[in-house]
Amino acid sequence: MRPPRRVTATLADICEEFGVEIVDVSESSRKPGQTCARKILQKVLVDEGEAHLRSVLITIMETENNKRMLVRPVILAVSDVLRTYPSWFGDTWLRQFDRIELSELYEDAKRDREGVAPRYSMVARLIDRLRPHFNEEPQARLL
Repeated sequence: MRPPRRVTATLADICEEFGVEIVDVSESSRKPGQTCARKILQKVLVDEGEAHLRSVLITIMETENNKRMLVRPVILAVSDVLRTYPSWFGDTWLRQFDRIELSELYEDAKRDREGVAPRYSMVARLIDRLRPHFNEEPQARLL
C-alpha cells in the first residue's frame, strides 16, 4: 500500500527504518506498526528533530506489546517525556517500556478525558512510572 500524500522524504525514510507504515484514516483497523498520525509524526520531526523522532519510534516500536500504539496522544506523550528528560533515553528507558503496556495507560487516560486530555494524563502516568529509575531533574520545559 502506498503511503498517503504529503509524507516528506525524511519522514518516509525514518518510518521505513522502523517499519512504520502510514495508512489512510479510512483504514478500518490498524495493524501493529501502522499509523494514521502522519501530521503528528511530521510535527515531532519538524519541532524536535530526527534524533528525537527516532527515539520516540524506538520507544514505541521496539518495546514489548507497544507496536499498536502509534496514535496521536501516545506519540505526543512519549515525545513530551523525552523532551523533558532527554537523558533518560537508553537501556534503562527501554527496559522500563518493555514493562509498560502503553495500551493500558492509554485506556486509563481516555477514561479521564473529561478532566484532562489523554496526552497529558499519559505524560503524568509515564513520569510516575519512570522517575524511580532515574535520579535527574527535568532538563526542558514540559510544554
